[in-house]
Amino acid sequence: MKKTQMAYAIWPWGTETKEQAELAAKEITEIGYKSFESVKGAMYAYDLNAKEYKAMLDKYGLKAESFYFHIPAPGREDEELFNNLERELQFAAEMGVDRVTLQGTYDRPQVMGEKEHEYNLKNMVRFAKIAKTFGLATDAHPHVYTYFMFEEDIHYVMQNSDRDLIYFAPDTAHICAAGGNPVEMIRQYADRINFTHLKDFKMGDDVTDSGWVDSNVPVMTCFHALGDGTIDFPEIFRILESVNYSGPLCIEFDRPPVSNAVSAKQNYDYLSKFLED
Repeated sequence: MKKTQMAYAIWPWGTETKEQAELAAKEITEIGYKSFESVKGAMYAYDLNAKEYKAMLDKYGLKAESFYFHIPAPGREDEELFNNLERELQFAAEMGVDRVTLQGTYDRPQVMGEKEHEYNLKNMVRFAKIAKTFGLATDAHPHVYTYFMFEEDIHYVMQNSDRDLIYFAPDTAHICAAGGNPVEMIRQYADRINFTHLKDFKMGDDVTDSGWVDSNVPVMTCFHALGDGTIDFPEIFRILESVNYSGPLCIEFDRPPVSNAVSAKQNYDYLSKFLED
């Protein structure tokens, strides 16, 4: 894999103003990144004007790789996701991206049954079919507190969906936080991976082997810069290499201990060691 595949998630800089977007663009390109992921909400800082946003990025030679969407709590999907989705996907397409990331249904119940799995998958499929009309692939992203969180949830979606409609976007730390094994999940679904979120994970003394699930520790306190936790990234990279993975390697770090730029540089230096020029 190559350094040109490195991307950085820029929402920690803020998503509400053009100034936040440009500061993120400036700081990550000074480090060496050529691409990034942002969230749906950041589109509205530019009033869904893709031409203006892209003109700013062009100043820095920076490219958008993906925009991140999420399925809201049940009953709110039309209002919060689908009602304006076509305009948002049009914006993404005009930005030149060819994929979007989709987080599962929020507000996970204590017990997930077949009904809940079907509900989540139905909304993922509905989203993905609309995205496909804009030439955008949909990458399903596991995230704590959602219906797409545990390994069983990942298996359900992957085994009950069209592989040409819904792809897999593993998040190494969120899989760990749910008590899963990111190496094995990536190994099992390597040929469906179209995007990756990379961050490290290390449990505190009061967090069990099931991560946040049976503790009161906020999950993001267990997330760390690459190389500062326990995830076997070299093995993950070997697996991705074995299937000739050519998609983004997107580093995401929600709560940097010093600053966004300092953590972006630390992560860049770590990941660079494994990639070709």
